[in-house]
Amino acid sequence: MDNPSNVSSTKTYHIALSFAGENRDYVEAVAKSLKRRGVRVFYDKYEEAQLWGKDLYWHLSDVYRKQANFTVVFISRHYKEKLWTNHERQSAQARAFEESQEYILPVRFDDTEIPGILPTTGYINLSSRTPEDLAQIVLQKLIAHKLIGEEQIAEIDNEFDPTAKMFLEALRNAPPESPLHKLGSISQYCIEAANKYID
Repeated sequence: MDNPSNVSSTKTYHIALSFAGENRDYVEAVAKSLKRRGVRVFYDKYEEAQLWGKDLYWHLSDVYRKQANFTVVFISRHYKEKLWTNHERQSAQARAFEESQEYILPVRFDDTEIPGILPTTGYINLSSRTPEDLAQIVLQKLIAHKLIGEEQIAEIDNEFDPTAKMFLEALRNAPPESPLHKLGSISQYCIEAANKYID
């Protein structure tokens, strides 16, 4: 199938994630959501064996400049202050300079200005988006560039425990007076899970 965007689908990673450690919890949830759908994602915790013993300055430069189809940059005040995130960003910007299409995909925790990322660049505001929301947007981007198939938008329902799935279906459809809802915050968690896994 032709790829109208000319983005190579043979890169090591579909997506590289560049972020400050202070935002790790959010980013890790995004990485997990993408990984379980088969997206090849560069996230440092998934690469511990590969990174062990390497010259990280050069290796990370290679990852962010050459090995990914896109880099998601998680902008925050912490991101601007870190040496390593600035190195990753500069490597990604070198790649973006070499290409005639988008490569850096900015997402914002706040309004911090980052050198080289213009205010006119389209971005995703994370103030009202969950990690799952962002993962879905990333998937849509990859599908639009024909890097993955639409079937990867769906959750891995076939691997989801059937008994748990039945319970979640019952919980989501139960009336408010049902004893199931007396579980309080646990039931709310399960309802959110049901909305993710059962559609």
